[in-house]
Amino acid sequence: MIEVFLVDDHKMFKEGLKNLIDKESGLKVIGEAEDGISAFDKMLELKPDVAVVDISIPGINGMELTKKIKKTLYRTEVLILSMHSDAYFAVNAMKNGAKGYILKEDSFNLLIEAIKKVAKGVRCVSPVIESFISHNTSENDSRALLKYDDLLTEREVQILQMIAEGYTNSQIAEKLFISSGTVDTHRKNIMKKLNVHNVSGLVKYAIKHKIIII
Repeated sequence: MIEVFLVDDHKMFKEGLKNLIDKESGLKVIGEAEDGISAFDKMLELKPDVAVVDISIPGINGMELTKKIKKTLYRTEVLILSMHSDAYFAVNAMKNGAKGYILKEDSFNLLIEAIKKVAKGVRCVSPVIESFISHNTSENDSRALLKYDDLLTEREVQILQMIAEGYTNSQIAEKLFISSGTVDTHRKNIMKKLNVHNVSGLVKYAIKHKIIII
């Protein structure tokens, strides 16, 4: 039995997906979450075989969640299920440890195939993404796509994501169990590294260069 954990902030979509997966022989959804922080905490306890993760989730986005999973839950493979067909997201997902990348527009049968493959450690990517990467993205292009988020630490990317989602310093501090002063220090360091001097410009820069996902 392959144990699956779902992470998506669209409740209706997630519930429908859960019902469909549970009908498949050999697959069982053992947990679900709507944001990256609670997802990681639940997965630490449940230790699923496969985490099916949307990129655009609040708190910790899918890319950062993937990093945390692969650093801690060595037997859990990550399958990204996303609406983003941009090659950047697939390349970066694989860099961060995802074993598969499937689009929400792909067929349900492909998703099931992908879950079974990544559970065995076999790479599985949407044909649309695979074709684009093969024909349009060289190894050097891939490295160029990844240069922006390499400027920031994992914690800085996490805080930048939360700033873009509209959280205040105190709200970020509460969610991450750190002080407001620490959040402010991170915010100033992020601005210095990216050479941006206000929050509005910071968020625009981060979205443009795909450091964060909204």
